[in-house]
Amino acid sequence: MGKGLFRRLHRHVELTATGQRLATELTAGFLRIHRAVEMARGVATQRLRLAVEPAFASRWLVERLGRFAAAHPQIELELETSDELRVLGRDADVAIRYVATNARRRGRGGRRLFSIDGIPVIAGVTRRPIEWRQDAAVLGHRLLHDDDGRAWRSWFAAAGLGGFAGATHQYFSDYSLAVAAAQQGQGIVLGAPAFIERELRSGRLVQLGRTRVAFGTYWLLEARDRSTTAIRAAFSRWLDSEISRVSRL
Repeated sequence: MGKGLFRRLHRHVELTATGQRLATELTAGFLRIHRAVEMARGVATQRLRLAVEPAFASRWLVERLGRFAAAHPQIELELETSDELRVLGRDADVAIRYVATNARRRGRGGRRLFSIDGIPVIAGVTRRPIEWRQDAAVLGHRLLHDDDGRAWRSWFAAAGLGGFAGATHQYFSDYSLAVAAAQQGQGIVLGAPAFIERELRSGRLVQLGRTRVAFGTYWLLEARDRSTTAIRAAFSRWLDSEISRVSRL
């Protein structure tokens, strides 16, 4: 018996893991066919090197890149994820960097993409207790971190709650791992709605309390190499269209 490709939710459907793998393989296959045709026509392929902050790449960018590939099949993307700054022009043509709200350094001439904030989220349940609407609902749960604890400290301060020091904690080096742990019922994480939109819609993660805390801002930085001007502009326009698409939902 075949495996399902779609999962029907309350108001929409989403791809299953099998469906996502199939979509990825089909996209790659169609792209290879298109490139073969273009090569036969003598159309040159261009490469754009991206250096992207890991959470932005894994939780927002990658799932949308299929649309960029479909719109610009002549552009090959080389994607590197890193929290370290890369030298534009030498190591990357375009960089997407994250700057925390309380950081001293800013976009350094970059263009602002969007800001994110965090809300406490926990694995979904069949019935959400009414107490979960209050900020105090976080008390008694393990706190999941992808930093040294400063984000959760900021949230407790904004909510006017004590209890951070007395909580149990679990630390991860990667944001996506902390989100995955929350989905598996290991605790609560401060999730950025922009990065967990699918999980919130499906009910796999639900919000605790009402307080939000500002995280930071994503910036787009570009090299000045004239040879990549056109493909950098194409990527920048596409990125703006994707951000606009999300804001309309």
